[in-house]
Amino acid sequence: MSELLRKSAVDYLLLRSLRGYQPGDQEWLIREYLDFLDLQGFTTITVSNALAWACLPVNARSRWRTQRLTVIRLFAAHLRASAPDAAELIPPGLLPARVVRSAPYLYRFDQVEALIREAINMRPALQGQTLATIIGLMAATGMRTEEALALNTADVDAGQGTILVRGKGGKQRLLPVHDSTIAALARYVTSSRALTPHDDALFVSPAGSRLLANTVQQAFRRVATACHLQPGLGKRDPRLHDLRHTFAVNTLIDAHRSGSGIDARIAALATYLGHGSPIHTYWYLSASPELLHLVSDRIEKHVQGDRP
Repeated sequence: MSELLRKSAVDYLLLRSLRGYQPGDQEWLIREYLDFLDLQGFTTITVSNALAWACLPVNARSRWRTQRLTVIRLFAAHLRASAPDAAELIPPGLLPARVVRSAPYLYRFDQVEALIREAINMRPALQGQTLATIIGLMAATGMRTEEALALNTADVDAGQGTILVRGKGGKQRLLPVHDSTIAALARYVTSSRALTPHDDALFVSPAGSRLLANTVQQAFRRVATACHLQPGLGKRDPRLHDLRHTFAVNTLIDAHRSGSGIDARIAALATYLGHGSPIHTYWYLSASPELLHLVSDRIEKHVQGDRP
């Protein structure tokens, strides 16, 4: 293969990094694609060889195939700008994949309380305290699991009543939180540091290190099983991440019940949750039967002339 492709890949990934993009899967996917071209004897990027590679393996899901082709499509566009003979432009939509969201597990308030009580009883004691505090924090703020685990003690500003969150793509957002949430975090820091020291991480393991997501999720599954929670819509088992979905849905239910402007509330919620686009937040309007009923009722009143 022409060394131009390899060198261009390095330059392209560096340029993305300088623009603030995280490498994610881009680096290894492009490297795998270039290896494929070498193996097949291709020296340029074409629509046909990009499609052939994107559809590997044959049993891959359509969404994964689309993602693979998108990575190469963007790289090919970059390369063609400086070397038109080295790459064809790959049209978007060649491998359309419909993203089907599963219905989230929506917790009742008493279920969240039960999860926290069960978590506190876990042993070792620090693991129980940590999981219980994470459950409470996610239920109160809608944070992603990875965001909660990435928190440092310095990110919690008790004086201002805020938490600094590092979200996807390195983006940061400042969340105003209730005084009770700040107080619960302060109690956790005091009790956890009495059991194990740590300089930076807010949530720590019994070994004194920052927690891994898999470890927390496994512990949560044990707690959820002990609470005898039944599968939700679509027979979906409860997950720790569903606390985020529950927070979002309950926020929108409160907005509908109060009669406040739903579009304005969705815009605020999108910012609070760290969504890249409000489109992802609007999805929650269909995530709960109760919310769907409220939306339908408001639409019916609007059609009849009774504007909310």
